[in-house]
Amino acid sequence: MGGVLTDSVCAILGSLVLTALKEACVCNDGFTGPDCSEKACPNNCNAHGRCVNGKCVCSSGFTGADCSVISVCPNDCNNRGRCANGKCLCNSGFTGVDFRTCPNHCNNRGRCVNGKCVCDSGFTGADCSEISCPGNCNKRGRCVNGECVCNDGFTGLDCSVRTCPNNCNNHGRCVNGQCVCDDGFTGADCSERTYITYADDIPLYI
Repeated sequence: MGGVLTDSVCAILGSLVLTALKEACVCNDGFTGPDCSEKACPNNCNAHGRCVNGKCVCSSGFTGADCSVISVCPNDCNNRGRCANGKCLCNSGFTGVDFRTCPNHCNNRGRCVNGKCVCDSGFTGADCSEISCPGNCNKRGRCVNGECVCNDGFTGLDCSVRTCPNNCNNHGRCVNGQCVCDDGFTGADCSERTYITYADDIPLYI
């Protein structure tokens, strides 16, 4: 928009002219000042900065051509996203203020620490989706849906108990992997009968 007076007249520097005409200048777009000699800044920097040669020098915490964008984000988004209105818009694979995302957000069964799930008690796995087994089966079996499937030679809820050969054939008890046979039975698995020999050499089983 043109001035009420011509730009050349409004740009005249003289106290008499300026005193008489300073309020008569209506500046063209992009210019400001009593005599339209200064370059204007967009939206006058929204009162969040100062105008220097037509460009905003924003105050701390603001950015953008007109200083309208809040630029303060926690830790500058750790260089893993961009700051918009004071909030981090994270890059893919990141979330929160400081931490990487965890797989499946730990399925709400744990907490995310530096991109890895720290699972709550009773859960395990990279994303805490698996039910854990007691004692992690003592490394003597594998965990299936919260129950131990023990390796050969081990038994118990946590695979901590050593098994005995053939379970001692129900003729004894298993102690630390060895059969303690009942009376009348012997052998590694209590499968053999004991006997005594009488004077007439006739074996009798007891």
